[in-house]
Amino acid sequence: MRRTTGLLSVLVLGAAVAGPVASAHAAPATASAASTCHRLVVKANASNNKALSAGDRHSYKKAIGHNKATQKYTVQAEGACRHARHAAEIRRALDGARDGAQEAEYQNKRAYVEHDSRAGRAAAHAELNVKSRLRIALHYS
Repeated sequence: MRRTTGLLSVLVLGAAVAGPVASAHAAPATASAASTCHRLVVKANASNNKALSAGDRHSYKKAIGHNKATQKYTVQAEGACRHARHAAEIRRALDGARDGAQEAEYQNKRAYVEHDSRAGRAAAHAELNVKSRLRIALHYS
């Protein structure tokens, strides 16, 4: 008995079945892009919350790292959300969030280097601004 014909027929049948299945799954690509957009906005929000928490504990160096991560996720989310349904609103909110995260990073650096509590409070205010912007982006994503 030949065993190769069974394997060959399975491969041919698998290739015949795989063609239509792949084309049927091509339609929900926008849903995947939308979930990627939302996932990145959620990550940016989580990172900003960590920065707020670190700033409240006067761990300014950790807050700087979380602010940088927030900036990274907002930039990635802008690219992922460029074809979203409310792309303009999301982009506007993410731009404001990124600017606020840069300001918070600057203020956290001042607080860390100069031991300035006023800069720490300014960083906290900037991070709260980022939080409100990211809530808007979450609403539209």
